[in-house]
Amino acid sequence: MKRQPTTSSLLRRLNRSAVVDLIRTQGVISPSSLAERLNISLPTVMRVIEDLIAEDLVAYDGFDEANVRGRPRARIKFRGAAHAIIGIEAGKGEFYGAVANLEGVVQTEMHETADDDGERNFEKLVGLIRRLMAAPRQRGQTIRGIGIGVPSIVRQPEGEVVLTLGLGWRDMPLRARLSEHIQIPIVVENGRNLAAVGEWGFGAGRGADSVVSLSIGPGAGAGVVIDGKLYGGHSHAAGELGWYLDDPLLTGRPFEYLGDKQSLRFFGIPEQATKMLEEANTQYAAGKLTLAAVTDRQADKIAPVVTELLDYATMAVGSVAAFMNPEIIVLAGRVVGGGDLVLDVLRHRLKGNVYDPPRLMIGALGHRDIVLGAVRLVLDSTTLNPADSLVMAD
Repeated sequence: MKRQPTTSSLLRRLNRSAVVDLIRTQGVISPSSLAERLNISLPTVMRVIEDLIAEDLVAYDGFDEANVRGRPRARIKFRGAAHAIIGIEAGKGEFYGAVANLEGVVQTEMHETADDDGERNFEKLVGLIRRLMAAPRQRGQTIRGIGIGVPSIVRQPEGEVVLTLGLGWRDMPLRARLSEHIQIPIVVENGRNLAAVGEWGFGAGRGADSVVSLSIGPGAGAGVVIDGKLYGGHSHAAGELGWYLDDPLLTGRPFEYLGDKQSLRFFGIPEQATKMLEEANTQYAAGKLTLAAVTDRQADKIAPVVTELLDYATMAVGSVAAFMNPEIIVLAGRVVGGGDLVLDVLRHRLKGNVYDPPRLMIGALGHRDIVLGAVRLVLDSTTLNPADSLVMAD
């Protein structure tokens, strides 16, 4: 990952981003508290606040009680409801789109079918965006940008989709093509990356320094947030667990031949296995299935397909925990149907095998994790680059 040179312009943008983030998380805060918490001079904070007020991102909200010197301090609040962002998840067979305000409140949801025809899917995506932009919003609310999550590595900063077989896109300059039709900021990102940002910003990982969103079934993929920033890696392919060589027989073999092995890349979870996992969790909650029976792989107590699923889940979670040492791993995908059973099995197996195991949690945002991640990422992007924040109101 290239390190951006530090300039006065970059420092101003970083100050903006830090001020917005702290106001958003605190709800209401005084300028002097902002300066103290961020270790930024008060005049610098006041200049940032003036710019943010002009953009209607923040506003004054009365005064604190008088301090020891008898002078009340002005308070600043975040104006999250005054702006909206469109988030879209592009998946196999369907586009799911939502309009949400900057506080993560979803206002409108829409769906559109998809197939394997790339051009037809692009036209459908443009149509969905236009319908979402035209959906009713509160008076004066602006659309600050659009974030789109795709099941693919995305070349950045171009927003070029490398490969989505289910949507018919290969080396697709999605951001550039959409910008020809939609004249507001657009961010294109890997869907699991957006899910990680969503859970970190609004869900199970909120407040944590490092969060990994790990989806297991079908396949496996992860998104990584470190110190409050999405980590993409040198080629923006971090978290692609499908490339993990979990069997020596896979080494030195071309990509197209990996499918004949049960690797993390091709480990699918059929719907029937998902139901069996849910049934096992129900039995576990009722005390009819013990943790020992599951961890000992007792075939007369738990179906082999469920045991296999838990084995691959352990391998995926253990690998991420060992390499990344995150504070929290948020689980997503079909494996979450196992609820407490999955969490307890993973905790039991990681103990003693991974140094300082992370907290394991089921995702709190459900099917909205990607679109709400888009909200947070677009907010960060347009705050860091205010010149790009061309917004539209009713």
